[in-house]
Amino acid sequence: MIDAHIHIDFYDKPARVIREIMREDIYAIFVTHLPELYEKQKIAIEGIPQIFLAVGFHPILFNEYEFKQSLFYNALKSTKFVGEVGLDYSVARTEKSRSKQKRIFEQICKSVNSHILSIHSRQAEEDVLDILLKYKVENAIFHWYTGSKELVHEIVEAGYYFSVNPTMLRTNKGKGILKEVPLNRILIETDGPFSKFNGNIAEPMHLKMIYEAFEEFYNVKDIEDIVFENMSALIG
Repeated sequence: MIDAHIHIDFYDKPARVIREIMREDIYAIFVTHLPELYEKQKIAIEGIPQIFLAVGFHPILFNEYEFKQSLFYNALKSTKFVGEVGLDYSVARTEKSRSKQKRIFEQICKSVNSHILSIHSRQAEEDVLDILLKYKVENAIFHWYTGSKELVHEIVEAGYYFSVNPTMLRTNKGKGILKEVPLNRILIETDGPFSKFNGNIAEPMHLKMIYEAFEEFYNVKDIEDIVFENMSALIG
């Protein structure tokens, strides 16, 4: 199974979560919030081949932390994955702050080649898509998408993917979005520890049940194979 988006370092006991991933034979994309954290977590997952570390700069941190370009660019040499990156207009409410977020995101998009981006797009979905297209970003995954159903079709047409989590199954809006996403564009994430499953913080040990919940929603029996094929297509 694949967990397309997880924040291992935000769990109370990251080492236990890493052991769960290994025990359950899960392939996980471990997203980070800052390039500095990427460097730190490289040590934590050293020698664990099924955890893929992504270098990120989370948009909610744009006022608190400087975007260290050289550190970010250097990290791109050692990973195929970038995340969590993007825009968040729920915290950037003025044009000045949104412009700052966009400058950072544009710098990131200009710097990637065939990297796979895990995208944060809260209340900024159209601008995120515009920037991805402007810089001809090849591979992007819209993580926990909450935008309009109409824009889903434009994202799919652009060749991008969606990573979906169990929280989306709990709301009418989430289920409405899921119905618009074709199965050949679906990846599944826990987004732990920020998402919940059955009232508990989502963890790798829940992933099998999460996959089963999506099989029930989509009325398919082989969603693990579908997700594997989609990720394989992304990785190339």
